[in-house]
Amino acid sequence: MADPGVTSGSTLALEVSGVSKSFRRGRETLPVLVDISLRVENGEFVSIVGPSGGGKSTLFHIVGGLLAADRGTVRVGGQDAAGRRGLIGYMPQQPALLPWRTIEDNVVLAREIAGEPRLGSSALAREWLAKAGLDGFASAYPHTLSGGMQQRVAFLRALLSDHELLLLDEPFSALDAILRVDMHRWLLDIWEENRRSILFITHNVEEALLLSSTVYVFTGRPATVLERVEVPFARPRLDEVLDDPEFIRLKRRLTHLLKHDPRQAR
Repeated sequence: MADPGVTSGSTLALEVSGVSKSFRRGRETLPVLVDISLRVENGEFVSIVGPSGGGKSTLFHIVGGLLAADRGTVRVGGQDAAGRRGLIGYMPQQPALLPWRTIEDNVVLAREIAGEPRLGSSALAREWLAKAGLDGFASAYPHTLSGGMQQRVAFLRALLSDHELLLLDEPFSALDAILRVDMHRWLLDIWEENRRSILFITHNVEEALLLSSTVYVFTGRPATVLERVEVPFARPRLDEVLDDPEFIRLKRRLTHLLKHDPRQAR
């Protein structure tokens, strides 16, 4: 595996162009995504915010090759990703750690499946566990770790997969407010060190603005891109940015967009 900080030659880690998706419900057709276009540059942190049930996870399943789009194209690292699995690293809402495997064995799972040598994978896992504040837990089992610690393990498992692009699907939604703030700082510190390309789903506007360079605001189902917002704050991003008047203005704007879907006024 290449070093986690090394990016591929393509300037775009992800390019989604005009993607639409509907599902059949009996005799009815339920549109979920309509003409979705977005992009993630190499080394960029991009977030999607939108209402629950709006199709964001469906988009992840299309990017990951689990579902086929009705229309549009998806390119990962410059490659056509339609129907192709194994091109991205994925972290779900819940850690989904295998309870019979140790923490180290969970972290190296993707590399093991890819046929990477065990010795090198173990050394890399222990190195990153130490960086994640989990030094000494390599031989522990998931049930002995707190929720926040399990989330760190799940992120490291995605990080150590041999993929430039990581999809994070509301990874902190189940955590309490204080722990969530701690995880924001931890994720920012880890990301600043390795700069993997990330597409992040969240319902939390403040979380999106704190973590991201770009935020896509989705409407409710069927989801369309309501607005693309560039986040202007420098990196490394410090906690003090939360009190910046421009941060507060952007937070209010995104909250307003989510509460006032223009389609609902028609």
